[in-house]
Amino acid sequence: MAFALRCPDCRGKFPWEPQQAYPRYCPLCSADLGEEKDDSVVSLPAFISARTKANDQFYRDTERASEVRAEKAAELAGVPVSELSDMKITDLRPTTYEGAIAAPPVVNEVTRHMDMINARGGAVGWQGSNGMEYSGAVQSGPYPNAGAKMRTLVHQANGAVSDRPALETLAPGYRIRG
Repeated sequence: MAFALRCPDCRGKFPWEPQQAYPRYCPLCSADLGEEKDDSVVSLPAFISARTKANDQFYRDTERASEVRAEKAAELAGVPVSELSDMKITDLRPTTYEGAIAAPPVVNEVTRHMDMINARGGAVGWQGSNGMEYSGAVQSGPYPNAGAKMRTLVHQANGAVSDRPALETLAPGYRIRG
């Protein structure tokens, strides 16, 4: 698998095979790319894409903007900025991988309760009801299928002839064209 290296002088890209030695000179402009690489030194390329740079920049801008908002609020309120220091965002976590959330984790009564339920049996505690257990009660009892019967009565009273009038092919009077 070939990689592309960028020359620091001409900014041009050229192919490079990692199995081969690191090139001493740029094949495009013959610029010196540095001294011979020492095998005992591990050099890692910077894997920074525009996406990761943009995400990191967004979080840093958010922190800076919170400082400006605190200063403006202090100016309007006529108090020192130190009294409104709670408005500053200072606890964003550095994102170490793509998709990491920089916001600090929320810890409150709801999250503690969710953690307690998950400790008892995991997600099973949250999936107890998907509605299927209620279908038997709908079809029997003192008023079986009352909702479906009422819907039918409403449709008949209002002249609705289609259950799905928004779907053109199921609408009354639809003609196949062509």
